Amino acid sequence: MPKLEHTSVPLWAAGREPAAPDRTGTSYVLVGVGADACTVVEEWADELALYHVDALAGGDAETLAPLLTATLAAGRVGLRVRIAGPTGACLALRGVAVTAGVEDDELHIRPTADGAIDLWCVHCGATTGVAAAIDDVVPCGGCGRLLVVYYHVSRRTGRFLGFQVDAEEAAS
Repeated sequence: MPKLEHTSVPLWAAGREPAAPDRTGTSYVLVGVGADACTVVEEWADELALYHVDALAGGDAETLAPLLTATLAAGRVGLRVRIAGPTGACLALRGVAVTAGVEDDELHIRPTADGAIDLWCVHCGATTGVAAAIDDVVPCGGCGRLLVVYYHVSRRTGRFLGFQVDAEEAAS
């Protein structure tokens, strides 16, 4: 990862250890994507047995997103959200939570695997799921351009930014 002072990529999405989860909530929403994440959600549920807990589990972020949106809409002050799963799924579900008004200090994310990330092409607007890391070069699923996976993640959508690797050199 480039050594930049300012980046929108969360530390946990860059392979660093996530901060300890907040235990000051009055209720919790636990979200797990994939089998490994379900084990994490079970651990969290045991830890939070004295609290009101809503647990959501599934195979992909697209299935869980509307369930998370509905659960957050019914939430009250003191709600905390914990998400476990592959990095790309965690970023997407974090976007759902942020869009619903959840603040960073009310969120805890624990990636369980690298997995695919969503890459948004600035040239054609297509989103491509790719198993890639920051600075990798991958083809766009929409326009076919070779895109650099840039160190910017949309808080609202959870997608990485991609732009043509040789944009300055390519003929117009």
